[in-house]
Amino acid sequence: MGVISATLGSMHVDNCPVEPKIPIYLIVAGVFHLLSFILIPLKMVAEKLAYSIESLLGIFSFCWFIAGSVWVFGVYQDNPRRCNDLVYKFAFGILIFEYIFLAFLVAVICLFTCCAGFLVASGTENPASNPSPEDVEALK
Repeated sequence: MGVISATLGSMHVDNCPVEPKIPIYLIVAGVFHLLSFILIPLKMVAEKLAYSIESLLGIFSFCWFIAGSVWVFGVYQDNPRRCNDLVYKFAFGILIFEYIFLAFLVAVICLFTCCAGFLVASGTENPASNPSPEDVEALK
């Protein structure tokens, strides 16, 4: 995704006059996606440094995702869009996929949280923590 995004954005950097930042969004998003893959070997050598860089990349990527959403969805109603159709649809598709992924992630987290809460609330008892009366008598 990173290579395709950066390549497509750089090929059509001047083909979106309605919102010139859409190709820039694709270039930067693609480059940062590729940078995250470069961190994989760095984790083996300098784990703390790699996680620090990964955190900064994550924060920037989230902010860039919001900016891209504003730029791409901001010109959605323009008809005809004065933007290369492939560039616009690719950016639109990436953002929609990311929104679906985020919704799925939130749903899974909520499901696991509910299941964990249910297990805790149901009070599953550990037999070792509540000895039977016979065990208490045997210990005396």
